Amino acid sequence: MNDKQREEWVAVAQFNAMDTGVAADMAVAKLQGSGIQAMRFPTGSITSVLVGGLPAVEPIRVLVPPDQADRAREILAEELPSTPRPGGD
Repeated sequence: MNDKQREEWVAVAQFNAMDTGVAADMAVAKLQGSGIQAMRFPTGSITSVLVGGLPAVEPIRVLVPPDQADRAREILAEELPSTPRPGGD
């Protein structure tokens, strides 16, 4: 997947990158097992940059193609009800 394709995908879940990323991996696996293309971004468990000398950690997002987003959200809500949604919804 190139950057352009990834930019077109939408986030259906967001996880704290300070954990091991297992929850994000479980969400991706559940979606893929249901026939929905899904990936986590960033692909590593922790991405950080220095901001004012302190690490800033980027959350892990679960991305899907826009035409599969509604179904992906339904699956996550049914199968993994505690899955955090981007923007807190």
